[in-house]
Amino acid sequence: MKKIINYCQNHYWKKWLRQHRCKLGGGVTSLGAKTTLVLEENVSLGNVLINAKKLSIGAHTYVRSDCVLSAVSSIGRFCSIGNNCYIGQDKNTHPSDWVSSHPFQFTNTPLSFEPQIVDVTIGDDVWIGHDAMIMEGVNVGTGAIIATRALVAHDVPPYAIVAGIPAKVIKYRHPPERISTLLNSKWWECNVDFLLTLRLDDPDAALPELMDARSDHLASYKQLEVSRKGCRVLSA
Repeated sequence: MKKIINYCQNHYWKKWLRQHRCKLGGGVTSLGAKTTLVLEENVSLGNVLINAKKLSIGAHTYVRSDCVLSAVSSIGRFCSIGNNCYIGQDKNTHPSDWVSSHPFQFTNTPLSFEPQIVDVTIGDDVWIGHDAMIMEGVNVGTGAIIATRALVAHDVPPYAIVAGIPAKVIKYRHPPERISTLLNSKWWECNVDFLLTLRLDDPDAALPELMDARSDHLASYKQLEVSRKGCRVLSA
């Protein structure tokens, strides 16, 4: 009977989220017992395991199935995250400077091992390829691209493209001056209808128009709070 009740409740909240223009593929049961999600509209999450304590995700971001969102506190708007990524992998799950790295030393003993964990933060317009892993404490800058199967252990600068194990910068998406203009434009704060009037395939043509008119076209997104207990609208 309890399984039936849980299934019905999960189905209800999945439908509620769809009605509020968000998707949570696994429903609220995919969240950790102490997890709180804050979602803007048009967020789409596949069958994702989320055990972050508190995680905010910006509008129009999608995360494909089989990802794990662990030690991560924020993911910006317009991010694209492929399948089977692990974001916020602990760096120190075992003691590396003790006699042994094995947990027998602090399991049912007077010793304790409680490493400090620092959350990942991900900016806006970040593309993360499938099977990538981002270690805890990393800051991924706006506009960055993380290649498939990359292992990211250090901060990623804005608009950098990183690849490899460990991940290294292989190039930047744009020249320095254009990167500066893109960051100053904060285009992700504008509504999509306005953005689609611009020549998005030509940044040098689009950015002057964007900078002139952005203040008249700022987006306003509803925020939803999601936990295992259910969902509610924070702001409309």
